[in-house]
Amino acid sequence: MNVKESINAMRELGSPFIADGMQKLGLPRRIVDPAIHPLIPNKCVVGTSITFLLDYYPEEPPAREHAFATAFEQAKAVPSPVLVTESRLGLRSPYGGGACRSFIHAGITGVIIDGSIRDIADVTKQGMQMFHRTISCDSFVIPKFPEGYIGGEAGVDVKVGDVIAKQGELVIADDDGIVFCRTEDAPSIIEAAREILAEEEEVFRKWDKGESFLKGLGMSD
Repeated sequence: MNVKESINAMRELGSPFIADGMQKLGLPRRIVDPAIHPLIPNKCVVGTSITFLLDYYPEEPPAREHAFATAFEQAKAVPSPVLVTESRLGLRSPYGGGACRSFIHAGITGVIIDGSIRDIADVTKQGMQMFHRTISCDSFVIPKFPEGYIGGEAGVDVKVGDVIAKQGELVIADDDGIVFCRTEDAPSIIEAAREILAEEEEVFRKWDKGESFLKGLGMSD
């Protein structure tokens, strides 16, 4: 199973079964804090993580645009790139309508940010799904703030809802939650998830045939 096939299979299964598959295999729990939630209901995001860090710096760093350009170049090399961002900027929202336009132009398929966003009507109209922690009209239009200069880094490990996300790994984000997994683990996770799904469907089939609750579960009355 190649990466594109894994992405398609994860989309079909959904985050709950992917999480269950990981649990069945004894893999580490990598479920993001549910406080990070979708802007657009019923719109799933699945793909390859392109990681990005935003923070304050005491000295003026290279322009953020250079870091974004690096991330956008990295996005071209992977299927279904998802911009996964750790924002240490508090209520200053780095992503809004303008950023959304740049993401669409770069081929980004969705955004996950542990931080705030704004311009939600504009972003929603553009159809860019953003999983976010909160919404705030605050942003930044001047070079330096009391907290320092704002800069960005692409391709580094980021912390998103207590999960350390790494460049290039797979992520699924839907209305049920967000789960990260290593690309090399994805085929076995998908196989385990499909087994769980098949077992559930067999139980439902037995109940539909009139078997009792316990017998349907393979237990004695």
